[in-house]
Amino acid sequence: MNETARALTWISILMASFSGGGMAFGHDHSAHRSERARRVALARAAVNAEDPANTDREQATCQLTIDLIDGDTSKSLDGLVRITNLESGKFIPIPGEIHRDQNWYVLPSRTTIRVPQTKLKIEAFHGIETEISVREQDLTDNVRGTARLVLNRIYDPRAMMLFNGNTHLHLMKMTHAEAIRYLRLVPRADGLDLVFLSHLRRLPDERTYISNPIVEDDLASGGGALGRLSQHGVLFANGEEHRHNFTKGGEGYGHVMLLDLLKLIRPVSIGPGIMTGEGTDGIPLQRGIKTALADGATVIWCHNNWGFEDVPNWVSGLLHAQNIFDGSTETKYEDSFYKYLNLGMKVPFSTGTDWFIYDFSRVYVPLEGALTAKNWLKQLQAGKSYITNGTFLEFSVDDHAIGDTIAMSGAGDLKISGRAVGRNDFHSIELIHNGKVVRTVKSNPKGGRFTAEMDLVVKVDQSGWLALRIPSHVGKNELDKHLFAHTSPIYFEISGKRIFHHEIAEQLTAEIEDNIKTIQELGIFADPKELETVLNVHRKGIEILHKRMSE
Repeated sequence: MNETARALTWISILMASFSGGGMAFGHDHSAHRSERARRVALARAAVNAEDPANTDREQATCQLTIDLIDGDTSKSLDGLVRITNLESGKFIPIPGEIHRDQNWYVLPSRTTIRVPQTKLKIEAFHGIETEISVREQDLTDNVRGTARLVLNRIYDPRAMMLFNGNTHLHLMKMTHAEAIRYLRLVPRADGLDLVFLSHLRRLPDERTYISNPIVEDDLASGGGALGRLSQHGVLFANGEEHRHNFTKGGEGYGHVMLLDLLKLIRPVSIGPGIMTGEGTDGIPLQRGIKTALADGATVIWCHNNWGFEDVPNWVSGLLHAQNIFDGSTETKYEDSFYKYLNLGMKVPFSTGTDWFIYDFSRVYVPLEGALTAKNWLKQLQAGKSYITNGTFLEFSVDDHAIGDTIAMSGAGDLKISGRAVGRNDFHSIELIHNGKVVRTVKSNPKGGRFTAEMDLVVKVDQSGWLALRIPSHVGKNELDKHLFAHTSPIYFEISGKRIFHHEIAEQLTAEIEDNIKTIQELGIFADPKELETVLNVHRKGIEILHKRMSE
């Protein structure tokens, strides 16, 4: 392996070691540390595995050109490729290309590589939209060869005017050139439409956060840095992860994404726990949230229910959407989404990948006009979204779309239509009514894909919401990540009233009260005024909940 190829392959080690660890950076859990160690070992194994060009001097090599073709348009299409030596049964590494989990490599639509002169199996796919194309090819005694793989779509979201986005992404431990190459290749191969690259701070680690200077350059130049990246088929926009932790990996006020900014909201990270003794814990996240809102930014809470300020800011109406699975799948919809929804709040679902694009996680929204960050975020704020890392969803209630509110004068029947399509077996679709599974339909294999359809009538006599999902922690995708997919709700109000579960309000009130005690115990404040500023955010949340309970 030459030095250039070896250097590029070690980039994959860094990416593998940090991908999937976004929550681990903010949340120091042993399971996440173990996952990072597994990824490092996987990448090292790839480096030390058979290099088809140099390792086995007795094995002649073939110069193989791989062409990936869109089966619908016959145009070239970037994708993920995996090659197996059929005689040895071993996967063949592709030096110099970006390595993903399970021996998949990111390849541009036409790539020439060196492989052993032997019988090979070549697999390829694009994002979550196509079948896996498989080709077996005997290259024995061939010095040159061509493999043309046609990628047939199982679902075409663009044809339905659906556009996806990754709302949470950072990069670290790469050079600027490596980061730009990564951003040009990986999102395109994964079929992403819009990526928010975000700034964040943590001392002393931030010296390796290569996404920070890219975002800073973008803000300073009025969109120049990310605008140049956007010329390669994927739209890029800026963001910031505004956050606070009491210790480097411990829980604090929480993490929140501020997207499509005019300027960075400072301090980007709050408190001595995350900034190595710098500053105090005297600034609530709410101050930065309000500043971002005044600038027209979109505000998304990160990491499901991680942090103390999620409930106060949600009940105060200061958040636009809720991220889940942005860095970890070890959380549940019941921990946040369903609680807020059962208090009569409207909560759009969103997701991203945090550190590197380690999964196919994305959020889809319908869009009729031009794809811009503002247009896309407007649809997300309206709750028109669904999240997925492999399964496409369609959902309507009485011909109303995701995010709509149905006005009802009294009890009545609602006609439900739901559908799911995916390359991997998602096992079933589930109809969720006010947080409970009320109907399940199993998936069926059909022509290189899995499908499930649901058509039924549900009788309702109280206000609430309905949503469609697949079960969590059941099936997996090609990157060995548990499948998830969940629509934002369709709401229905009887006689103009929203759902409100009194016991959930009481539960969240008690949670805020416990958080106040923790803040008083752990917080470092310059004076009593700083402490009062922070506690007032939480007291206001309690006040709002009490008012709603009394009503």
